[in-house]
Amino acid sequence: MSTEAVAAGLRELFDAWPETPLWINAVELHTGRRVTFGRDVAHHAEVATAVAASCAIPTYFEPVTIGGSRFVDGGAHSPTNADLLAGIGLDLVVVSSPMSIAGSKLRIAPDQAARRYSQYALAREAARIRKAGTPVLTFQPTPEDLAVFGLNAMDTTKRAGVTRQARTSAIARLLRPDAQDRLARLRTPAADVG
Repeated sequence: MSTEAVAAGLRELFDAWPETPLWINAVELHTGRRVTFGRDVAHHAEVATAVAASCAIPTYFEPVTIGGSRFVDGGAHSPTNADLLAGIGLDLVVVSSPMSIAGSKLRIAPDQAARRYSQYALAREAARIRKAGTPVLTFQPTPEDLAVFGLNAMDTTKRAGVTRQARTSAIARLLRPDAQDRLARLRTPAADVG
């Protein structure tokens, strides 16, 4: 399938690359390397085209051509690409990792191996960010989330149920003591007063 439907809506929103940092990851097919549009000066694309490339899931969407090279989803390099944030001096890194799974409880399902791989990759990337001195807060689907999500991430009939479940799960994650500890680092005395 073409990613034009993805790009079309964004073209109306972005006539130029924003001044604030925006990094969009894709994988260049002929080299297999990750390219970060908005950061890698050797690669330039308009925002809509970069997002389309970043959404080009192999075997589902056709690759997107930019500057004579073909690109696919940045998830082909890493499910989150969070490692890019190590050592850049942020106060907190928040990672949404919808392709992994929270916890270590065994779950018998066809997507188990892929989700455990994504969980492992996220753990490695988060460790790299923490080692560079930045705390990390991750959001990964729980088994309860996955029961609602199902196996087809492209199933639009489940949007409402998935949205409700993801909200419930995210709130529960934010209320955990480890999350509260990380969020407390962002609070300043002025913010507490207001």
